[in-house]
Amino acid sequence: MGLQNTVLNATPYVHAMGKDKKPYGYEHVLFVDHFKNDPLVKQVKNKLFPNEDFKPVEMRFHLRHNQGEPHPHRDGDFDGDEDFFAFLLYVKGERLLYNGTGFYNYEKELSTYVGFVENRAIFFNAGKIFHTDLQTLGKSSWRYSMNIFFQPPWHPVDILPTGGGKSTKS
Repeated sequence: MGLQNTVLNATPYVHAMGKDKKPYGYEHVLFVDHFKNDPLVKQVKNKLFPNEDFKPVEMRFHLRHNQGEPHPHRDGDFDGDEDFFAFLLYVKGERLLYNGTGFYNYEKELSTYVGFVENRAIFFNAGKIFHTDLQTLGKSSWRYSMNIFFQPPWHPVDILPTGGGKSTKS
């Protein structure tokens, strides 16, 4: 219950806006200095890539119930040529397919659905793979989730004031 309480009681939650400037819920952003020594972050890192020097660069708590339209996007400030990995944990919400996340194929067609189940985690290259919440496509409700973004050792990034990554590759 500790993580759920942390996510549920995080303040302040502010409006989350897509790159199209349309709101899709609320978020609470933590920057590296606030969580780099967090036991959960260390556990995730050690389980997923114990022999690689992935660095956590941002953590976000989300409260979403997107009733507008899907927001296909990649995370980070990249053009899709950078690796920027996301650990997405579904924290609290109704167990519904459309509370989950959708992934797009190379033709930019929504092709894979991952339904919401509390404590389900997904790890993917969010800098290269277009993805979206599925809430506008069917029955859904408010959901809480947590993202931890990691920089891989082969693509160093500078941390921006917004917490997102920016490529230093020339």
